[in-house]
Amino acid sequence: MVDVTTKPEEPIISIGVAAKKLGVSPETLRLYEREGLIVPYRTSTGRRLYSQKDLEWIDCFRTQIIENKMNFAGIRILLALMPCWDIKPCSEEERKNCNVYFHSDVVCWTLEKTSSRNCSNVGCRECVVYNDACRAGKLDKMYISSKEE
Repeated sequence: MVDVTTKPEEPIISIGVAAKKLGVSPETLRLYEREGLIVPYRTSTGRRLYSQKDLEWIDCFRTQIIENKMNFAGIRILLALMPCWDIKPCSEEERKNCNVYFHSDVVCWTLEKTSSRNCSNVGCRECVVYNDACRAGKLDKMYISSKEE
C-alpha cells in the first residue's frame, strides 16, 4: 500500500480546488497574489499550486478582511510589523545592504531586492518570514493590547 499523506506545506492543490475550498473565485486568489499577500508555488508550466498551509494563511487574512473590515494595505501594514530582520535574524551589516530594512512599511517578499545573504539562497515560499506570516492574523489584537497598556 502506498502512503499518500502529504506535508501541510507541500503545494498540491490547484487554484480551482483551492478557490472552492475557500469559497472564493480563482480570480480572487490571483488578486491576492498580485497584492503581495500570497506567493503560490508555480510549476514549470506556470500553473499555480497551493499547500494546505497556504489555504490556512489565506483563511487567516480573509478573516481580517471580513471580520475586521481590513483592506489589503492594512494587512500589508500588519505583516510589515513583523520585521524580517528580527525573524531571520540579520546582522547590522546585512541590514545596511537590505532594501527591506529601509522600507519597513512593506512586506519583504513584495520587494525585488533584499539582503544579499539571507534572502538570495531561498525563495519566498521557503522563507521563515513568509511561513510565519499567519501570525499576523493575531497582530491586530496584540497591537491594540500594547496601545492600551
